[in-house]
Amino acid sequence: VTTGNECSWTVIEWMVRAVKAEDPDHPVGVVTAGCHEPKVRLMMRLTPSLDFLGVNSYGEESMYVGSSLREWGFPKPYAIMEFGPSGHWASPLTEWGAYIEETSSQKVPRYNATCHLCFDDPKCLGAFAFVWGWKWEKTGTWYNMFNEWKAVTEGVAVNCTQCESEVMDTVQACWTGRHRTVRPPTIRSVLVEGHPLKVMSFIAPRQEDLELTVDASHPLDRALVAIWAVTEEKVSDAIGGAWEATNPLLAGVWPGAKKAATTDQGLLVRLNTSGLEVGGEYRLYVFVRQDPNTCRGECKNQEAYASLPFRICHTAVAGDACHESVQFAMQVGIQTHPEMYPGVNATSSFEEVQMLLHQQGTGRCPPPCGLRSWCRTSVQGELCYEQVRWLMEAAGEKPELHPKVPPSGTFEDVQNFLQESGEGFCPKACPPMPGGAQVSGGGVSGPIKVGSLARDRLADATSGAPVIRRTVGAVIASFLVAALPGVAMP
Repeated sequence: VTTGNECSWTVIEWMVRAVKAEDPDHPVGVVTAGCHEPKVRLMMRLTPSLDFLGVNSYGEESMYVGSSLREWGFPKPYAIMEFGPSGHWASPLTEWGAYIEETSSQKVPRYNATCHLCFDDPKCLGAFAFVWGWKWEKTGTWYNMFNEWKAVTEGVAVNCTQCESEVMDTVQACWTGRHRTVRPPTIRSVLVEGHPLKVMSFIAPRQEDLELTVDASHPLDRALVAIWAVTEEKVSDAIGGAWEATNPLLAGVWPGAKKAATTDQGLLVRLNTSGLEVGGEYRLYVFVRQDPNTCRGECKNQEAYASLPFRICHTAVAGDACHESVQFAMQVGIQTHPEMYPGVNATSSFEEVQMLLHQQGTGRCPPPCGLRSWCRTSVQGELCYEQVRWLMEAAGEKPELHPKVPPSGTFEDVQNFLQESGEGFCPKACPPMPGGAQVSGGGVSGPIKVGSLARDRLADATSGAPVIRRTVGAVIASFLVAALPGVAMP
């Protein structure tokens, strides 16, 4: 992702020439993480011997690789060496910081558009979908073309060994110009207690029968069944595709299944959250497959899936320590020390005050159920404001004494640091919303800006219209994958 500098790109030019001296018969390229103008301009100026550029790009950004290179005057061919869904690093987060993952059906248009935009561009040598296999990266479903997660594919009601994600169908259609005879299912929405989710996440109280529904369909009207599972939300801090441990499935949460069961089946099921930890963070998975009882010999190992983070909430009641804290704040604290209760006043609701105490880490308060999203960027006159300003100045003067403070952080960054670390009386700061995006249901939503051709490709994916690709004769025969840091001249 880094731009590099003149030294590093000069070294790459030397390496390219060295490779060509050994093998003058094959093209040589370099692969970069992302397609960024400063990096490309350095490359054009300092590495004239490169024959092509390889780019790893995900989500919406991959749709702009070709048009961006043309705009910047890059004269040579390019290849999209990795593309796929929106990366976890670019995904919206829940209020509690969990990654919000797109469903497989939401990922399909991205794969389709990127693949066809490459094939329609004479300078694009090829596009390679990631990852051709299965791995756990932040979740069990994020980047996978296949599902090899044995806990949900073997020994369950509908086994699906070497199960193929529905994105496989759209990639094959792009490569061959036609869809498969047997098509995968697709997911329209997931419903909690009968309410469709605007984003793929939710909060839930502790109860014995939380109703879950997946609204799914099949292009050939085949009967469908769903497999459901829950894990604790344990997210590795590994980066760069490093190995991550697979989170185990939770047992005893499916009242419609056996007590020790870790999965349940059906398009509508009930989840028992009564034994889950208040304030605990979890992830719900649903895999939609064709009902094997109705396949008539045509069943394929195909599925659509959704992955949804959720948190257990609880609005304090009489007898809870939190209830006493909220009552004290509402009746005494806000009136006598308003600077300690930023964002609430005498007219604030019980749940607003509880949420503030929860975010401040005081009063032994869990997140309330009736208020999912609440934030407050502190202002002058509040204790949190004074704490943020002091820390920003102190970290600026002696950063070595405050290594965990976000370097060059905004006021909101530092306020959130104090809130998350529990070192101040700060609530969660409200994020700036670029591009007119809005907070809705806990996720950031806004218009996806795509060009006319990208819009056509998105429409092709959602309508199922066949698209015939152009045959691409170019073959990438040799690559120079240069790691910019640490490269040294001999």
